[in-house]
Amino acid sequence: MQRGREELVRLYRLMFLTRRTEETTNQLFQEGKIRTMGHWSTGQEAAGVGVGAALRTDDYLFPTHRAWPEFIGKGMSPASIVAEFIGRGTGCAKGKGGLHISSAEHGVVGLVGSLGSDFPIAVGAALSAKMRGTDQVSCVYFGEGTATQADFHPAMQMAMLWNLPVIFACVNNQYVELVHYREVISFENLIDLAQGYHMNAIPVPDGNDVAAVFDAMSEAVARARRGEGPSMLEIKTYRVGTHYTGDAGAYMPPEEVAAWKARDPIARCRARLLVERAQSEGDLLALEKEVEAEVREAVRFAMESPHPSVEEAFSDVYVTREVVR
Repeated sequence: MQRGREELVRLYRLMFLTRRTEETTNQLFQEGKIRTMGHWSTGQEAAGVGVGAALRTDDYLFPTHRAWPEFIGKGMSPASIVAEFIGRGTGCAKGKGGLHISSAEHGVVGLVGSLGSDFPIAVGAALSAKMRGTDQVSCVYFGEGTATQADFHPAMQMAMLWNLPVIFACVNNQYVELVHYREVISFENLIDLAQGYHMNAIPVPDGNDVAAVFDAMSEAVARARRGEGPSMLEIKTYRVGTHYTGDAGAYMPPEEVAAWKARDPIARCRARLLVERAQSEGDLLALEKEVEAEVREAVRFAMESPHPSVEEAFSDVYVTREVVR
C-alpha cells in the first residue's frame, strides 16, 4: 500500500506540474511575450500523465498537439518543453520543432502535422522492437476525431496480424476541434473499434481518475512486454479549455463545462491523497510550492535562452554513417 501511495503522490505532482507549466506559458502568450499557438490540456491531465508515466524512457510515444501531460509524465522537463515551444536553441529539438515537440532522449517521436498519419509509424516502431528482440512498447496517443482517419484501420489490422507490442491509447475529450464528437462519429464508445480486430480492449470510463488511467495503461504495457500483442484504450475525459489559444469556445455549453470542472482530475487526486492520509495538507502545500519554483525557473530558462542560429537549420537533417564495404 505504501508503494501505491507514493505512486499516487508522483502522479499528482506530474499533473500539477503540467497545469502550472501550461498556465504560466499561456500567460506569456496573453501578455504578448511569445508568438505562438497553444493547445492546452486543461481538464484532461490525468489522461496524459497516466499514459506517459506508465511508459519507460526507451518506449516509443507518438503524441498529440495537446500532449504536455504525456511528455511530463514520461520524464521530459518543463524547461526543455517550454524552450522548444517558443523556438529556443536549448529546447528538446534545439528550437526547430516548436509546437511539434520531439525528444529522442525520451522516446518521444516528433508530432506529425497531419493527424493520424503516424498510426502506421507507431506500428513500424513496434515491429522494429519485436524484430530486435527488445521488450520496448510503442504507444500512439490520439483523440477520438483522429480515430476516424484512414490510416487507423490498416494500422490496427497489421498490429493484430503481427502480434505487435503497440498500444492505441484514445483520449476521448468529447470535442473534435470545434464540434462535439457525436456530430462526426455515429456511436458512443470508440473502444468498440477494437472489437472488429479482436484486439484487447481496455475502457477507462473515468479518465479524470489518474490512478485508473495509470493502472489501465500499465496493464496494456505489461501485456505487450510479455509478447501478448496490442491493446486499445479509450480514456473518457473532457477538454475544459478551448481547442486553441484564441478560440472563444462558444460551441461548448457553459453548464457542460461547469459540470466537468467539478470533476477536475487534479483537485480529485489531491482530495484522495488527503482522505487516504497519503499526504498531509502541509505536505501538499510544500510539494506545490516546489513545483511553482520549478515552473518559474523553467520559464526563466526558456525566455533567456538564445534562438537557434541560421546554421543550425542544416544540422540533424540527415543521418551520417560510415559506409561498410
